[in-house]
Amino acid sequence: MQKTAQAYERITISLPVDISMDIEELKKELHVSKSELFKTAFEKFVRDYKKQKLRKAAAMMAEEYRTNRELTALTSLDSEDFK
Repeated sequence: MQKTAQAYERITISLPVDISMDIEELKKELHVSKSELFKTAFEKFVRDYKKQKLRKAAAMMAEEYRTNRELTALTSLDSEDFK
């Protein structure tokens, strides 16, 4: 499978020195660049955030289904055989 080229944007961030030192150690241990380390970390953060957001929406809808009779009015028909 051929990889497609991705567009990249250069960004600048400021970090406390102690975190920066931790990042230096981590990149050496993992044998990756800072860019790769940050890319991986941000991808995980975004993925986790989207999951959390989806769980919250699902929980809100579950409560709505429990309390809103209009949403469940046709539930009794779900098991009927339509011919």
